[in-house]
Amino acid sequence: MQKKSFINRYIKNKYTIISVIVLVAIISYFIFGRTKPVTFDFTTAIIGNITERVGVTGKIYPTEKADLAFEKGGKVVSIKVKVGDIVKKGDILANLDSSGDRASLNSALAKLADITRGLNEPELALEQSKINTASVSLSNAKQDAINASRSALNLTQTAINNYVDVLFDNPQSVNPTINIRTPSQASQISISNDRVQVSEILIKWKKDLEKATSTDNALGLILSANTNEIVVKVFVDKLSVIVNDLNTSNSGISRATIDTHVTSINSGLSSLNQAVTAVASAKSTLENAISNYNQIYNNYLLKNAGSSAESAQSQKSVVENYKVELQKNTLVSPIDGIVTKAETDIGEFVSPGTIVFGVISDGDYKTEAYVPEADIAKISIGDFASTTLDAYGQYVDFTTVVFAIDPAETVLEGVPTYRIVLKFVYNDERIKSGMTANLDILTNEKKNVVTILSRAVITENDKKVVRIVSLNGKNYFSVPIIVGLKGSDAMVEVISGINVGDKVVTYVK
Repeated sequence: MQKKSFINRYIKNKYTIISVIVLVAIISYFIFGRTKPVTFDFTTAIIGNITERVGVTGKIYPTEKADLAFEKGGKVVSIKVKVGDIVKKGDILANLDSSGDRASLNSALAKLADITRGLNEPELALEQSKINTASVSLSNAKQDAINASRSALNLTQTAINNYVDVLFDNPQSVNPTINIRTPSQASQISISNDRVQVSEILIKWKKDLEKATSTDNALGLILSANTNEIVVKVFVDKLSVIVNDLNTSNSGISRATIDTHVTSINSGLSSLNQAVTAVASAKSTLENAISNYNQIYNNYLLKNAGSSAESAQSQKSVVENYKVELQKNTLVSPIDGIVTKAETDIGEFVSPGTIVFGVISDGDYKTEAYVPEADIAKISIGDFASTTLDAYGQYVDFTTVVFAIDPAETVLEGVPTYRIVLKFVYNDERIKSGMTANLDILTNEKKNVVTILSRAVITENDKKVVRIVSLNGKNYFSVPIIVGLKGSDAMVEVISGINVGDKVVTYVK
């Protein structure tokens, strides 16, 4: 009985286990064996237009701008314009006092007239008389200079031989020695060497005067005498300091002897001062006589040249220079435009180079912007841009065109950029200098090409591909493509690989 009960339980448990296995298999099929459907978004390849644009912000400037200053300083005597006035190129803005320059020009013109017509006989005689008088004065000055040089030599020799040499042993030898106390041995050696130099000067001075058989070298002799006097005077002044520092306690000589030395050195200085004064006076007189003669003689040559081409041309150059100087007193506008600055008043003195007036072109403006390095290669001269101004909002468009691109970079906040300049295609009175411009530059465009959303393009094995939706619409497969222009509106051109109407996956969920 027990055995049968065991068999029944076994059979019952066996069927229970089989039922569990079957149930697990069914559940596993539904969980793991059944293919899960793929869901995705797609777009359709169509024929369309692709546009590439670069957006930057710029600022408006006048096409022409002039900051103006006088080339020379002077007092303002008239102002012809005020801020806001319209001016034409060449219009006068202001004037400086030109009376001095005008007088100089008139004098030069008169001289040119004299040169052109030449001198008549009375005028020639007068000029010759002036030359003769100047020549006599020059000859006298030359002779006086030589006489003064000789007199100075005699006075200098007297001062040295009679009043200075009493302070030296062997004064006119190659080894003179000062015979009074000096502050130091170095001072003693220096003053003794100076005495040797004085002897050399006096010997050469005497020889130069003995060679002077005419007055031709009068200027050279008097200049040499002037130099000699300076050297000797410095020597005697140094000696005077030593003598005047002597006293009975530091010198070992009596007060009477010291007084004798002081008197002697003062007498020497007196003679030297006479010589120095005489030489300086003769030198000045001779130099003035030479200058006066040269001026009179050159004027004579100029006037006597008559209407020679060389003299007339030379004076014409002088006249032209004065005309240029006269023109510098007038400030004119170099452009057509509107006055934006007038910062001076009548009677005020202005310095050369100080900006006092400003003029900008009226109604003709440009926009300057800085394009990042990544976008500059896309932009070319002649590209058009849709331009809006902050002052009028995003729906008012002012068309501009690129007409200049800087070849070199401008680093702004550490980033390389390139300046571009755009001109407004149409003048518009609403445009003002300094306004902010928002530029949308059309850099490239292709029409009637196959286009898809750019996010549909992916990279597989370093190739551009798209995923084409199969005919049943439930799955997809990859196709390599060649892309062209990428637009600024998230569209991209497909050159090859797909056809119009193909559905391409944009997003897999």
